[in-house]
Amino acid sequence: MAKPHASLYTRFKRWFRRPSNSAGNVYYARLTTPQGLFYKIGFTTKASLVDRMAYGGHGDEKLIDKVFFFTQLEDAWDVEQTLLDHLSKHRAFGKYSNNPSQPLGGRGQSELFASDILGLDAALYAPQEVTTLEACEYDSDQAADGCLGIFLGIVLAPFTLGFSLFFIFGGLMEFIAATKKRTVAEKKEIVRRPRPKHPEEIQVLIDSLSELNIPASAQEKTEA
Repeated sequence: MAKPHASLYTRFKRWFRRPSNSAGNVYYARLTTPQGLFYKIGFTTKASLVDRMAYGGHGDEKLIDKVFFFTQLEDAWDVEQTLLDHLSKHRAFGKYSNNPSQPLGGRGQSELFASDILGLDAALYAPQEVTTLEACEYDSDQAADGCLGIFLGIVLAPFTLGFSLFFIFGGLMEFIAATKKRTVAEKKEIVRRPRPKHPEEIQVLIDSLSELNIPASAQEKTEA
């Protein structure tokens, strides 16, 4: 699998943190937590995400909603680090977060994202038909007739007050009736939510991870 080139400085920093065996599984999953939906990128040597989340006995495996990929690689840890480094500023709680009031405190909280950062949750990007209501213009011809009646009434007022009042009153009624004849029309349009954009080398990495097969055991959602 082709991976983005890491700088010498990045490789140097990783060297101190790299596990003795960087082989394992890199995964991306959606979690349903009491605080809302989150997306998690991670690395594990466990055989499934359920096993990984169940480790420690906190019941975190019950948070699993959907697994988008769970891919075995010889350099899975490095791949995970590449993704996390690129997406670091989008983390939900910060790189070193350990907030006990938020999900996975001390158990991978820094790997959480508040949105579908990899753009793999297809349901979010399906075309949606949106209907809006718009007010149409009122009858301009009828309004014009009303204005004309008011004008004639004013012109005739010095000569025949009663007759002019008839024109003024009738013109006002025409104008008011016209403005009340606004109709409401439905306007339908198809909208699509844009997917997150990444540099080409990162997008190629994401695509290659998501195209690989996911073990059925890793996809299974654990019921409470």
